[in-house]
Amino acid sequence: MNIIWTACVALAACLLAAPVRAAEPVTFTKDVAPIVYRHCTTCHRPGEIGPFALQTYSDARQRMTLIADATTRRVMPPWKPAPAPGVFLDDRSLSDAEIQTLQDWAAQGGPEGDARDLPALPSFAQGWQLGTPDVVVTMPEAYTLRPDGPDLFRTFVLPIPASRTRYVRAIEFRPGQGRGVHHANIGVDRTRSSRRLDAADPEPGYVGGMVQDAAYPPGHLLGWTPGQQPRPSPDGMPWRLEQESDLIVQLHLQPTGKPEPIQVSVGFFFTDTPPTRTPVGLRLGSETIDIAAGQAAYDIRDSYVLPVDAEVLAVQPHAHNLGRETYAEVLLPDGTVKPLITILDWDFGWQDVYRYVRPLALPQGSTIRMRFTYDNSAANPRNPFQPPQRIVWGQNTTDEMGDLWVQLVPARTADLAQLGNDIASKTRLEDIAAYTRVLETDPKNPLRHDAVAMLYLQDGRPQEAVPHFRASLRLNNDSAPTHYNLGLALSMLRQYPEATREYEAAVRMDPNHAEAHNNLGAMLHVAGRLDDAVPHYRRAFELRPENTEAHSNLGRLFLLQGKAAEAATQFEQALAVQPDAVSALTGLAWIRATSSDAPLRRPGQAVALAERARQLSRGQDPQAFDALAAAYAALGEFEQAARAGVAGIQVALASGQQLLAAEMRDRVLLYEQRKAFLR
Repeated sequence: MNIIWTACVALAACLLAAPVRAAEPVTFTKDVAPIVYRHCTTCHRPGEIGPFALQTYSDARQRMTLIADATTRRVMPPWKPAPAPGVFLDDRSLSDAEIQTLQDWAAQGGPEGDARDLPALPSFAQGWQLGTPDVVVTMPEAYTLRPDGPDLFRTFVLPIPASRTRYVRAIEFRPGQGRGVHHANIGVDRTRSSRRLDAADPEPGYVGGMVQDAAYPPGHLLGWTPGQQPRPSPDGMPWRLEQESDLIVQLHLQPTGKPEPIQVSVGFFFTDTPPTRTPVGLRLGSETIDIAAGQAAYDIRDSYVLPVDAEVLAVQPHAHNLGRETYAEVLLPDGTVKPLITILDWDFGWQDVYRYVRPLALPQGSTIRMRFTYDNSAANPRNPFQPPQRIVWGQNTTDEMGDLWVQLVPARTADLAQLGNDIASKTRLEDIAAYTRVLETDPKNPLRHDAVAMLYLQDGRPQEAVPHFRASLRLNNDSAPTHYNLGLALSMLRQYPEATREYEAAVRMDPNHAEAHNNLGAMLHVAGRLDDAVPHYRRAFELRPENTEAHSNLGRLFLLQGKAAEAATQFEQALAVQPDAVSALTGLAWIRATSSDAPLRRPGQAVALAERARQLSRGQDPQAFDALAAAYAALGEFEQAARAGVAGIQVALASGQQLLAAEMRDRVLLYEQRKAFLR
């Protein structure tokens, strides 16, 4: 007993003798300022979106409890993916240690510390972060955001002053002086559909989201969120901007308590170097969302199997207010699963494009999978309806959506068409089902009919597009784009007289519609009205000098008229703009091979031109074989000429061009007799 007591006393003495170490003080100058300056001051400074500044000790001290709470709940800084250090560029998340530091500082009363420990306040570039833009577009007039009320989604149209096709290496978004801009989605519209909606709204812009015709540049994800740094496109991947395009900016606006003038600007940075790699956008998700009132756990799932080797460059999840979790992963052919992104607390207010530090290489056969979960119960604090009500898929913010955009680039350039076509086919089928369903609820909306018709047209189903275009015109006969698109559908059905009338209506309503002029010229050309076709072809490339199709069409018309020199000029002008224009290559090759005019006849060049056309068309253009055969014959290589001609006849027959095949047979007979074909 005494031994035990003695031991306990000794132990207690040892414990009492051990000095109690005071908690290490956490100060603003030494510990907190580096965190705040790195993660917060970007937005929390004068002129930026943050509602208050965080630049000085006083700024932070008076809000230390708010800072500790917001960072502990990971509400701030805004970064939704589950922690994955080193995975995404511009990761704004705090580490657990940084969050603990902010908690400890607040718990200790927010001591300031030694001024000598204070790091320099970060300096931020004034004006454009990427340098001086080549072109700046700004909203023509400011929109005044009301001081209070719910969030607002409004879309604005900014015409782009591009006099020719350009390649865009980067854009930089600036929200202007108003603090009400929460985030932006950015697209490009060449159809004027967005302009019509803007014109119909008495205020600048229009309520709602982007129309279907306003889309991301193919394969690119454009947008802006606070704190997001502008970044150029990946190396070798600028995107093509056609002239007469409009920039479409959908803004999420948040009232601030006072009227806010909203007038955003976007800077364009161009390059003369065309892309060497082209990304493809994959959309996974559901357009048949239907969530019952009160349903607390509603899932959507989708997947896609890569038909080729590819790299993942970026992802962008998108849902509305009921979204709770978003998850995406890749199942590799060997059974390995790699996560792409996980967001456990989805917030409609904070959406972003997440770009990987290192592209994720995926082999053919990899399966990209996504799962989104929604909560339509009263317990969801972000549910816009109390009591809850049934929610279905739709573009309005009170509807619901579920998309995971994945930016892919094929490992081999030769696989681009296969990947793009495979994804496009999947997307069109989903869109047709979704937009047909939306049309059923709004059958008197011409834009709904146009959207469904265009999807059918893009899917190669013109016979199903025509009724919807006609329905749209019954509701609004003054739409030049709809007349033009109906003309396209009728042309595909070889209903040429009807197509001609639609193109005539389009150019009558919009004399500056370059594509309508070109296609009207083509219809007149087919009808044998060559002199009537010429001014429309000329007008088409006057309006769009880069319109190689109009140059090539006019060149072939001149060939029919026996004007070989004029035809050669048109083909050369087309190739000056687009060196890989197959129609222009075959047309010029034909002249160089068959012209009886000695200065125009250059058989060696004809072989090179025709062979290039054959390669670009992957052996699917019979006219490339026809020109190649004529070129070989002009050089006296008659056996090669006959072989090329026979191969071309097979291609012509396979594509239903019996008349051309018959003409080529006659020419092959000449080559077999060791005779060249001259015009």
